[in-house]
Amino acid sequence: MLVRYSVFIVLFVLFILEGTVYQIFAPDQYGFAYTMVPRWVLGVIVFAGILQGRGIGLSYAIVFGILYDIIYSPLLGVYSFGMALAIYLVSVTVPFVQKNMGMTVFLVLAAIVGLEYFVYSIYSLMGLAHMPHNLFLYQRLLPTFVFNGLIFIAAGYFIRKWLLLVNRRKDEII
Repeated sequence: MLVRYSVFIVLFVLFILEGTVYQIFAPDQYGFAYTMVPRWVLGVIVFAGILQGRGIGLSYAIVFGILYDIIYSPLLGVYSFGMALAIYLVSVTVPFVQKNMGMTVFLVLAAIVGLEYFVYSIYSLMGLAHMPHNLFLYQRLLPTFVFNGLIFIAAGYFIRKWLLLVNRRKDEII
């Protein structure tokens, strides 16, 4: 029973860590001029979408996108649509990527960049983003890309093994 819900539990814990613990230790709190946004939930959802199927990935993306919208966003629907769109576009390549770890990490980073640009463009369109594009690119997008890239290069192998173990255990239970 715990195996069936372990992905959701881990995603929820990562969601909590992104919003609380990381904010305490965030480099911009200590005078670092760049903003690094952790997108660990999105990254693990991309892994789940690739390894467990598009439907599961879309379900997680919509649920956690709604949580992001409720807690972090002044405009409802931006994160839920953006995450679902990113997962859908990335999950289209599933047959070609499932066995290639480097390509999976590349798709995680592509989904993160896509979501960041989507949210920035919607907020700019609605007048909620007050940062010019060049500042967004150099102070937020590139540091976020590098930060999440290092995290998923280091942890990608373990995330992949864990999700494959969850798939195997689900098949044994059923």
